[in-house]
Amino acid sequence: MFFKNELKFQISKLYIALFLRTFMLLSPIILLFYQENGLTYKHLFLFQGIFYITSIISEIPIGYISDNKPRKLLLCGSMIIFFAVTILWLICKGFWIILIGEILMGISKVLVDNATSGYLYDYLNKNNQAQNMVKYYGYVNFYLAFGTAAAAILGSVLYMHYGSKFILTLELILSAIAIICICLLPNINNAQARSSFKRKTTKFISSTKEICANNSIKYHILYSGILTSFSILFALSFQPLMQKSLFPIFMFGVITFFNHAIRALSGIISGKLQNKLKMQKMIIPLYFSYIVAFIFIFTIINIKNIAIISLLLISICVIIGFQLLFTILHVSRLHKFVTAENRGNIMSLNNGFSRLMAAIILISSKFLMDKYSIQNFYITLFMVFIILCTHIMFKTYKATEKC
Repeated sequence: MFFKNELKFQISKLYIALFLRTFMLLSPIILLFYQENGLTYKHLFLFQGIFYITSIISEIPIGYISDNKPRKLLLCGSMIIFFAVTILWLICKGFWIILIGEILMGISKVLVDNATSGYLYDYLNKNNQAQNMVKYYGYVNFYLAFGTAAAAILGSVLYMHYGSKFILTLELILSAIAIICICLLPNINNAQARSSFKRKTTKFISSTKEICANNSIKYHILYSGILTSFSILFALSFQPLMQKSLFPIFMFGVITFFNHAIRALSGIISGKLQNKLKMQKMIIPLYFSYIVAFIFIFTIINIKNIAIISLLLISICVIIGFQLLFTILHVSRLHKFVTAENRGNIMSLNNGFSRLMAAIILISSKFLMDKYSIQNFYITLFMVFIILCTHIMFKTYKATEKC
């Protein structure tokens, strides 16, 4: 009993830090914050695309560090970068300030993404609890989503009453607490076989070739990456669509809350039902649910009823939550295919593909919006989704069937 309580106590520090890291009070009104700095919704898509490009560039070096340095150190570094960006946005304004902040945020996210699941698995493995990875990783995703969900309502209310500077000041305090929580985590020495960066890069390329030859892994990475990138597009579309339909500011927080509350629920479900959930049964329904999401967006563009639009947006949130549930199972499954010293490589490859797809879609979005109407823009992306995803969906289904 003492052992179990001790394990939960230590992991709870990680949960608290991740909750505070995602307790981003700016998230429900990020478009309004951009507009305060002279930017538009088109810049929102462009900068988020650059955010993901930065993440891709950072993947190999951070994957190298993740396998050769304590992952606790990477988690701490991620929190410190977030702290620094908050200070930057608090004291400065303008195009380049926001862009620099988004670039640093991209590095921060890669650090936390690469280190979190690896640290958790290593800690559980050290304590002979690796079989519970889905459960604890599900709760990690719960706290990540719950942090943003909790900030959604509060962020929009605080913005209406006190403005962005007050919000950034509060985020500064919370990120400092997150840094302390990470510093108090147990040290796990995962660096078993240190190697040069050149050797690590060569090994990464070699691992990538091996993964590409393994259909049991390859198609799941491709399918999960495509779905993740389009779910990011859906989520980023909420605020521009709401502003176009003249939603009151507090509704920005309400929709953001539902988005992340449903994602948090997905984290809980994955942990509670890990033995009953079957990935293969989710693959085809996910594909058709994304088609439904696009249909809902086409519908939103053509109507002005706030109640109906809100209902359709919440329905898209449910679809995004369904996708996250699949991703949790997928990531937990990936760890079974690699050794401890190569775990950073496969996480970098998995995360890197998702980010590459997101970067291409979001950066392209800015230029497509300059050329097409918003309705034609989403029709174009719908066709891109059909072309990219249909073949991969069937291949993923067959690969799962053979496992």
